Amino acid sequence: MNTVHEITASNTNVLIDFYADWCEPCKWLNPVLEELKQQLPDLYIHKINIDQFTEEAAAFEIKSVPVLILFVDGNQVWRMNGFKYSKELAKELKEFLKA
Repeated sequence: MNTVHEITASNTNVLIDFYADWCEPCKWLNPVLEELKQQLPDLYIHKINIDQFTEEAAAFEIKSVPVLILFVDGNQVWRMNGFKYSKELAKELKEFLKA
């Protein structure tokens, strides 16, 4: 797996989804992220399993999941813990995305 730094350096708009297989809200978020891909085609979404990539999770101080972090041009500009529907997420994220 590429590191978060490598992923954010090679893509303009990146949403990282920190999740765990045992997390029910993380599972609920999967279809929401699929809808988000349709609504925001310039957004690259990358998932990181915190149980497999503990160092990445620790580096971003992930204490509970799900956590979404938006990077624009390699800089963290937005962070959300928990769950929201795609319409709400898209509205929040659009404020930060570069075309």
